[in-house]
Amino acid sequence: MGQGGVYPTVSRKEKFKSAAVKWPKWALAMLFLVDGVGFGTWAAHVPVFKQLLHLENGSLTFVLVSLIIGAIITMPVTGQLIAHYGSRRVIRIAAVIYVLMVALLAQASSLLLLIIFAGLFGAAKGAFDVVVNAQAITVEKHHGVPIMSFFQGCWSAGGLLGAGAASLMLQHGGTARTDLSLTAGVLILCSLWALPLLMNEAGRETVKPRGSAKFIWPNAALLRIAILAFFGLMAEGAIADWASVYLHSNVGVTLSLAAAGYAAYAIAMAAGRFSGDWLAQRFSGKNILHASGFLIAVGMGGALLAHSWWPAVCGLMLAGIGIANIVPVIWGVAGRDTRMGAGPAISAVTTIGYCGFLTGPPVIGSLAVLVGLRPAMGVIALAGMIVAVGPVFFSVESTSRVTDEETITV
Repeated sequence: MGQGGVYPTVSRKEKFKSAAVKWPKWALAMLFLVDGVGFGTWAAHVPVFKQLLHLENGSLTFVLVSLIIGAIITMPVTGQLIAHYGSRRVIRIAAVIYVLMVALLAQASSLLLLIIFAGLFGAAKGAFDVVVNAQAITVEKHHGVPIMSFFQGCWSAGGLLGAGAASLMLQHGGTARTDLSLTAGVLILCSLWALPLLMNEAGRETVKPRGSAKFIWPNAALLRIAILAFFGLMAEGAIADWASVYLHSNVGVTLSLAAAGYAAYAIAMAAGRFSGDWLAQRFSGKNILHASGFLIAVGMGGALLAHSWWPAVCGLMLAGIGIANIVPVIWGVAGRDTRMGAGPAISAVTTIGYCGFLTGPPVIGSLAVLVGLRPAMGVIALAGMIVAVGPVFFSVESTSRVTDEETITV
């Protein structure tokens, strides 16, 4: 009773602190959702562009490669901009440009324009990916508990939402131009709501690269983490491009069941990401990577040995759960790099990871010509084993939130 007069003051401070952290978290979750919806809508319309512009597979490959190259070019640049201006300022520009590029894709009326617009969209997406993850590190530090996987889950949910909404629009007479334009209009409204609520980095000068704006090469420790990102994203990219083809061509199911199998994989991956923060509070990053890589290897092994839909899809779902938390763990490590700073470190790791995402599908395609698709997809299981075994040879214990607490300044 004697301390009753003090309690309301403490409660009010805690209430203000909670509100100051809560709104940036949900605003950033909205931007991750925007990122995912934009990409999911684009991906769902790739077959539409192929039919509309009468593209062959080889021509479509140029479009997809242009997108990835655009992303790889802008990622390192965005990291340096974040280091000098902060993620909150950079994200305002990146978000608006990203949504505008979604709208620009709708205007592609020839193969040449589609290649150019896809490259610009990829460049905008690469920049947006880096800056939302850099802002996520800031929000996570202020939040005080792991939430990186939650944000990645929002991206996965956005991808599913975008693809699902695109499917409905196409079924009701939508076109690439109307669908992408409408999506861009909705996304810009969501972005304008979220952007003012984001956080400034506290003590950004403590991680800002010294001297001029020269590019800083990642050190050996960060490069080793980036190698794990390479193989993790190689597995993700390969499954994204080849899972449905494998289910249809090798397992022998219909196109609709093949699509449903991929959807089950994507849902499992999203669910894994939403549970990732719970795991991060209880297990070290090293152990999460061990388990993630093991699940990819076992899941893909089971899917490749299966000769019917259910076992193959169950294997893909295990692999999806394994893939789910590789990016949150590794991006978290990069974001807490004190030598380069969050922006440049995330951009370096993301660039190398995207190279893996780009490399996986053509590697499997080339091997499939030589040995068949089923054996070729064993590369995905091998990538999983590399992720599982890699942390044995070098430390990723900095992903443990226990050790991170010493570097967090609020």
